[in-house]
Amino acid sequence: MTAEMKLLCSLQAREEQALEQAIRTYTPYLSTVIFRAAGNSLSKEDTEEIVSDVFLSLWKNPERIDLQKGTLRAYLAGAARNQICKRLRVWKPELSLEDLGVDTLEAIPAPSSDSLLWDTVAELGEEDAEIFVRFYRYGESLREIAGAMDLKVPTIKTRLSRGKKKLKKILTDAEVL
Repeated sequence: MTAEMKLLCSLQAREEQALEQAIRTYTPYLSTVIFRAAGNSLSKEDTEEIVSDVFLSLWKNPERIDLQKGTLRAYLAGAARNQICKRLRVWKPELSLEDLGVDTLEAIPAPSSDSLLWDTVAELGEEDAEIFVRFYRYGESLREIAGAMDLKVPTIKTRLSRGKKKLKKILTDAEVL
């Protein structure tokens, strides 16, 4: 029985520690999925609410998950994307530049370098972006990341190193343009 199957069985048995384990294991992954899907259109608080809603749904409906059809990880990602769609359907600002008191596009401040960096991290691909989010945003150790993602520590180190080089190149090229 895989770790995912054990976790799902524990969730179906309504064991609270299973939910805590799921939260510890999948929160960084879900944050990455949400960021990749919605970019900067959602606030940090919205992202946290969506993650909470996904785990609440998992707790209420673990019997809906069929590991024969997919993984728990895929189920959670799908649930997150559905929550994003709901959130963005409800939140549709219909403001023009005039409503904001802006005469020209030059008056709009440029995105912060932090948001540019995380937008670029999202371009690395889902798995590499998750590694970056887990390591740099959540401060997880290489060993914790490796365990959660079922990878080896040297693989995590290599991906971080290659990802940093790729980010540097992308950001350097962006400054030239």
